[in-house]
Amino acid sequence: MLQKNYLLVRAATGKPLFENYITTSDKLLVRDYNPNDTVLQADRFNLDFMPAAPPMSMRKPPVPRTLAAAQTYTFPVFDTLSLDQEGVYLFNPEAATSKGVVVLPGKYPYVTQAKELIPPLIYLTTSEEREAMQKASDPKAAVDDFWLEVGGTQSVARNLIRTYYGRVEMANKLFTAHKAGWATDRGMIYIIYGQPSSISQVGPNITWIYRESDTAPYIKFVFTKKENNFTENYYELIRRREYEESWYSSVAKWRAGKTNL
Repeated sequence: MLQKNYLLVRAATGKPLFENYITTSDKLLVRDYNPNDTVLQADRFNLDFMPAAPPMSMRKPPVPRTLAAAQTYTFPVFDTLSLDQEGVYLFNPEAATSKGVVVLPGKYPYVTQAKELIPPLIYLTTSEEREAMQKASDPKAAVDDFWLEVGGTQSVARNLIRTYYGRVEMANKLFTAHKAGWATDRGMIYIIYGQPSSISQVGPNITWIYRESDTAPYIKFVFTKKENNFTENYYELIRRREYEESWYSSVAKWRAGKTNL
């Protein structure tokens, strides 16, 4: 941040925007420290990035795309910004000091709306199940029915909902990159497996270790940092076929209503 000649500040508090996400109802201020600057440019890109694939998926990663900005904005410096369209915004895109900000509706990183409950279920459900929830006349009731069927009782279902969406929200806070935190590789592993027993970092690699317990065997995940125009917070999982048994076992426990995950 010290290399930049501008600063994005939350209008409500006057504090710098340290996170790389805001909501469509948030307002920002642009503070510029170059007397020759009168405007700050920002490009908006659509949020059409796919959620993480399962850890044992060996399909070839997609060829890097050339992304075209959906819109370009010019903001006067020291002015208040209202970013009312969701997407990923790249401020000062032509400079090395560019900054990416994901803009999402609702109260992101928190999950508070019915339509936000269904997408993170991609790690537990089939496409047919999710499509049925989305087409339901009351999506919130459809999601509740899914968890009630999984849990068997209301108390177990409530515990499952609290645990699952609590992890979704924490993933959003910690791992948001050019897409929502729950949709990243680290977000996926965190949601299904929970908090690692230990975390270490060597160079561009972060290692998560889950030590053996009464309910799960030892397993290790390694994430490697990837260059990304929008963020410094993007790490990809090194996928292995050996994860298949552990993954399906963990998903099956969720589907069996186990809350001690």
